[in-house]
Amino acid sequence: MNRRKFEGGYIKGFFILLLLAAIVFVLVSLGKPYFRYYQLGSYTRDVLKSEIGNLEMISERIMTEAKTLKIPLEEENLEVTLDNKIIRVNAVWSETVDFWGYYQKQFDFNMKEEY
Repeated sequence: MNRRKFEGGYIKGFFILLLLAAIVFVLVSLGKPYFRYYQLGSYTRDVLKSEIGNLEMISERIMTEAKTLKIPLEEENLEVTLDNKIIRVNAVWSETVDFWGYYQKQFDFNMKEEY
């Protein structure tokens, strides 16, 4: 049996593997901002349950966690209010995912939590 080098489909398998790796990379890159959004929302709910009434402390802890998660949240875009014993947190920010300068996708996030 004499087999040629490319007869076994090695090139086709390599390109399929390369295509799958590219799809996984794109999905992970697009999913990171949403993952950080849900992490900050979860952290904010936990802080609201533990720091009842101290609005400045809540704001500081949320900003610290946003910086830890590398979320581009500015202090003027974070609002912590107390209305009838309900603490409300509103945060607005945008993130841009860049694929080597060829394609940019901007995600706008609006986090609203209350306790």
